[in-house]
Amino acid sequence: MKGLHYLLLVLLGLLFHTTQAQVDKNNQLQTTYAAYYSLERENIYLHLNKTVFILEETVWFKAYVYNKDTNKPSVNSTNIFVALYNDEGVELEKKLFFAQNGVVSGSIDLGVNVQPGSYYLRAYTNWMNNFPEDESFVSLPINVVNPYKEDVKQFEDPETSIIHDIQFLPEGGNVIANTSNTIGVKLTHQSGEGLKIKGSIFDSSDTEISAFETNEFGLGKFNLTYEETKTYYAIYSIDNNNEKVNLPTSKSTGFNITIDNYTNEKYTFINLKTNNKTLELSQNKTYYLVINQNSKISVVNLDLNQLKTENTIPVESANLVPGVNTISLFDDNLNPILERLIFNYNNLNLASVNSNIKKVGDSIAVNLKIKTKNNSSPLSRLSVSVLANSNITNATKANIISSFLIQPYVNGQIQNASYYFNKVDRLKKYDLDLVLLTQGWSKYEWKNISKGGIPVTYDFEVGLKIEGTFNRDAKKNKINRTHMFSMTNGVNEYAIIDTNTNRFTFDNYFIKDKAVLNFSLYENDKVIPKVNPVVKTINGKRNLTHPFPRQRMSVERRSKESSLRTAFKAYNIEKLDTVNLSYTKQKTIEKPLKHEKSYIANKYSNGIKIDSTIERTYFNISDLINANGFVVEDLAGTGFTKIKNRNPVTFLGSNEPILIIDNINLGNNYDILFNMTFEDIDEIYINTSGLGYGAAAGAGVIRVYRKNGSQSLEKMKLRDYGDVVINDGFSIEKKFYIPAYYFKSDDVLSKYACLDWKADITTNDIGMFSYKIKDLGLNDMVLIIQGFTKTGELISEIKSFTTN
Repeated sequence: MKGLHYLLLVLLGLLFHTTQAQVDKNNQLQTTYAAYYSLERENIYLHLNKTVFILEETVWFKAYVYNKDTNKPSVNSTNIFVALYNDEGVELEKKLFFAQNGVVSGSIDLGVNVQPGSYYLRAYTNWMNNFPEDESFVSLPINVVNPYKEDVKQFEDPETSIIHDIQFLPEGGNVIANTSNTIGVKLTHQSGEGLKIKGSIFDSSDTEISAFETNEFGLGKFNLTYEETKTYYAIYSIDNNNEKVNLPTSKSTGFNITIDNYTNEKYTFINLKTNNKTLELSQNKTYYLVINQNSKISVVNLDLNQLKTENTIPVESANLVPGVNTISLFDDNLNPILERLIFNYNNLNLASVNSNIKKVGDSIAVNLKIKTKNNSSPLSRLSVSVLANSNITNATKANIISSFLIQPYVNGQIQNASYYFNKVDRLKKYDLDLVLLTQGWSKYEWKNISKGGIPVTYDFEVGLKIEGTFNRDAKKNKINRTHMFSMTNGVNEYAIIDTNTNRFTFDNYFIKDKAVLNFSLYENDKVIPKVNPVVKTINGKRNLTHPFPRQRMSVERRSKESSLRTAFKAYNIEKLDTVNLSYTKQKTIEKPLKHEKSYIANKYSNGIKIDSTIERTYFNISDLINANGFVVEDLAGTGFTKIKNRNPVTFLGSNEPILIIDNINLGNNYDILFNMTFEDIDEIYINTSGLGYGAAAGAGVIRVYRKNGSQSLEKMKLRDYGDVVINDGFSIEKKFYIPAYYFKSDDVLSKYACLDWKADITTNDIGMFSYKIKDLGLNDMVLIIQGFTKTGELISEIKSFTTN
């Protein structure tokens, strides 16, 4: 804010007097902008392990969530949705991930229905639905290929095709007659890549008056003074063909703008230009120059009586807000008449990485050290992808810096955005300014901003909301509760059932997708058997109200054979997700009690090996427990189980022993024993005194060790008590691996493989982190490092190294 106030001081010479009406309009602009940006805006960046995949591979990613206004990690939303789209904009799959401290890692499989072509990942939160603008993240194209076909060519050279689009875009949006106008040029191949060309400008009398050329990204600009009575056109050559296109026509009155923020290190020059006709018609009017970035705004009154046809306003660049600034000019009725985006490199919130990478035996040791500015905390969260230098995955074309500092303000994708933040010099500042000049007006339109504050319709979401009902009406004269229980998910909660709707709700829970939860019904303190709950997640499949933005798709020559299995067969390759090794051992005689030393208190217990003798002696496990110091009550009759010690403990103490199965303490919940058979059990240790377990086990302990491969504890719970599979829960990232088929071809390994992916890096308090990766025999490699610090400094570095 204080930086923008400098502009006010610079423009004081342009102010003649300020009326109350001008003050009101100035305040109206400031309050309107402030109200519109008062709600927090979340942005998401997905760091992908790479961007070119073989059929049926897995895409790994790390999601970073950022507060666009504070430039710090955003922690309000934990529910992050990531969806996969094809090149037609059709959603193929969507998963929910749980973010903590603004980060989460995950993966999405490219299934058998994914054919060679271009795909996209889109990430968003429910909160983003509040805004008129699409705040979601859309990745660069994920290209799926079949490298095992000789006729496959992944990318067509854009310069060999004449299919392209060229635009001539006046800076700020206006071409004004009898003034010098800056015209941007944007030339794009159908793949979305820019093309480098040269051309000439002609007037309507066919006289050549100017020339232009584009850079490697297809961007350029030139100056042209329009005569009101003439029109203009461009001639350029592409693929040995001359092309002709008309330039935009001019307006007889109005303003245009030219920005220069790259020739001088200290100043940004704002050049407002018009013609005499405009000044004559606009006498005694006040226009308003607005510079803003989100809620940071400055408004300056311009008395047109004091303006000339050309007005240069120097602004100290260090006093502008770091990152994208939007410069807008409003007329006296508060209608926007021009707009220009600029990027301020000064005081960017960036950290750097010092690295030491060396070969140690059969591994490569990676040591990272984060260096921050102004002694801020270097504690950082990072993700690191290791690729071969010859890798064609183009994983360096986008980064977290451009995704958070540029992409949220523009429409469409920026080609090779990471280029503008690697070894920044004057040329790169100029090139980025060309990007913003040719992007047109900001994504944030005045028609939306002018409405002021945005109502909150969609909440920040933290965890799942689970809602359900039972097939039994709640008793109005009793306390009706449900117990939600899951050992493997660590859930053990109660909720009151609404007696009017017969519904219950559990809010803000982390539940894994496909988890099995048990819901039991209580009336007062009595459990009701044989209930049938109907349960669903309310927010597990949130949609984004904004449609998927269509992208320019990569051009590919597809293989005649789209089946990867056919290609594997041709190369004598077996498709494996992971390599499983099995060993054959000689049979050995097991000790009678192999768990006797597993826990210290087992030596004080009566250890029983479940063998054929036990199975012939006892009808079921309850008989066995009943014969060894405990009383098992009503196991099959009431649908639930009670176990009591035969000897009273104390007058006030519990008489119910503790049940432990496979080292999971179930307390006094014995219901799981109902479906347990001797076939499931290896050994039982019965301790009627509780000796070795402490005071809490005064009524004794029953410890059960099940056989390997036994049915999961979740699936053994009583159906009478309502086991429910939770759909649309949180997805869990699977462990990174390199598919086995990569090692069948050195060429495929070096071109397509991600050699290592580390998504869960958290440095220590001084910013250091070390780990090792396997040496796969490739000499030249590159580390792609992305992340942010605890205080929001962005980290994006590419580290090349060799193992020679």
